Formats: sequence, structure tokens, C-alpha cells
Amino acid sequence: MTISIRAFITRGALVAAFVSAGSGAAAQTRAASGALPAGVAVRDVHFFSEHVQCHARLFLPQGFNERSQAPGVVLAPGWGETAASIEGYAARFASRGIVSMAIDYRGWGKSGGFLYLVEDVRFDDRLRFSQHTAKVRIARKRLVPRHQILDIRNAIAYLQGEPGVDRARIGVWGTDMAGGHMMQVAATDARITAAVAQVPVIAGRDAPRQAWAPTGQLHQDVIRRARSGEGVSDDVETRLALAEYHPFWSVDEIPESTAVLFVIAERDGEVDNEAHAVAASKRLKGPTRVVTVPGATHDQIGRGPAFETSANAAVEWFLEHLVVAGR
Repeated sequence: MTISIRAFITRGALVAAFVSAGSGAAAQTRAASGALPAGVAVRDVHFFSEHVQCHARLFLPQGFNERSQAPGVVLAPGWGETAASIEGYAARFASRGIVSMAIDYRGWGKSGGFLYLVEDVRFDDRLRFSQHTAKVRIARKRLVPRHQILDIRNAIAYLQGEPGVDRARIGVWGTDMAGGHMMQVAATDARITAAVAQVPVIAGRDAPRQAWAPTGQLHQDVIRRARSGEGVSDDVETRLALAEYHPFWSVDEIPESTAVLFVIAERDGEVDNEAHAVAASKRLKGPTRVVTVPGATHDQIGRGPAFETSANAAVEWFLEHLVVAGR
């Protein structure tokens, strides 16, 4: 069993709880995926993110072809999860006519990992390319938000290139920490027309918007890593990345033309809905709504009746807002 870090950050303090990877809200959708809806086809594909080959699964609506001009949605798994954990949602979206792409982040699931040289190699800067034989280390299961956000954006580019997908009708869906990622993606990527953040962790509402530096043990760990190279794949990188990760700051930058839906669990004991989803929704300039799934906890959002409520709310949002002006 692998261990991941779920962290809720305030400026100057890092409060982290260690949870088993696979126990988060996204993992629960495995139980909801079941058999594919009638007519939905699935294809494994690969996209590239900073030269790393990443895996994804495309869920195609019945009758989809190169002339369909169908809307498309990229689905991003939660913290420490893979595409397998969110396939139930992708299948449901496809059953309603949306081409859906559930992704594995770099270093997770069936995606490639991060490559590092483990020995000195002599380079000649006069050459742009050179060929060597060297030992490398492959790092996996790195939990760094900026990498995951870039993977989502590269998946969008892949989906836009899929014949039959309307490049002007692209949405994103993310759960748990990926719900926070949605804020940054929607704020920085003009290709996004609609977004759904499910039980989102949107850190940074109360963090002062000012320069920050690590202190205490984290500071010592950062120095050790820089001087010795130790800790490349341990939790030092994750703790530092999370301490600097404030997706709530991006909410004000989301354009008025982007519609954002928040799906929250009524009995969420891990995330304060008022401080995260509800507070973010109140700051948005464009179309927004908060849908509460009755009786559900954070980890139950993808099972049984809660799955039906959350999936249907998301697909209706996409069908309403993935439109082209004037069409």
C-alpha cells in the first residue's frame, strides 16, 4: 500500500495528514464504473507531457466519428489516484454524447515516470543533441501540483487533436485535489469553456498574498536536498510544493466566459465546503453553481446514489455550457 500526503496549507504552517493512496474520494468511483453504457467505446491512448509519455483512456459516444464535432472533457483524478479511479464518470459523460479522456498523471498508473541520470555524463554544449549510454533512475508517484496541472493542459491539447472533437467545446473535470487544479487550469487556459470541481480542495483562501520561504525542518530538508541530491523522490518535494500551492488565488482570474460547477458532499468531514467550494463560487464572475450531494461524505461521493447525483450534475453542466457562441 502506498502512502500519499493530503495537506491543507495556510501561510507559514503546513498541516499534513497521511492517508492511504486509493482511499480518497476518487477511488470510490471504481465501484460505480461497472459495465460500459450501451454504445460507448473505449480506447487507450498516449499523450506527451514534457516529453514523458502519459496514458489516458478515451471514452467515445455511440456513433462517434471524425465528422461528429462532439464536445470533449478531460477528467483528472484526485491526489494519489489514477485514471482507473474516475472511469465511471468518463463513461457516464460519453453516454451523453461527450468525448471523455480520463488521464494518468506522469509517474502514476500506466504513464511513464521522471528520468534522472545516476552517473556523470560528459556533454559538449556545442551540440544540441548527443548520444550516450548511461544509467538512469525512474522516479514515480511524485505529488507535485504544477506537474499535474501541466499534464491536464497537455491532455487538453491531445483531446483537441482527436478527429471528431470540437476544439471550441472543451471542458475539464477534477475531484479532490484535482478540483483545486481546475481553478488554475480554468484561470490560465483560454481553451476551457466549462469546468467541474468535485469535493475540491482549494487551498489558499486565507493565505497572505506575499513572498514566502520555508522555515524550520522543511528549510533544513530543502538545503540538504540542494546540497546532496538526497530526497529527490521523498516527501520534501511534495511538502515544499504544497506550501507554495494556492489554487484559491486563481479564482479571481477565471474569465467571465468560463462556467464553473462545484459538486460538494453534504457530510464532508475532510474539506470545509464553506471555505473551499462555496467561497470560491462566490468570487467567480461567470456562470457558477454549487450542487450538494445529500448524505454523502468526501469518500462516498463516487458510490451508489451519490455517484448518480454527482455524475448527472456534472454532465448536465457540460451539456449546458459547452456551446459555441452564435451556434
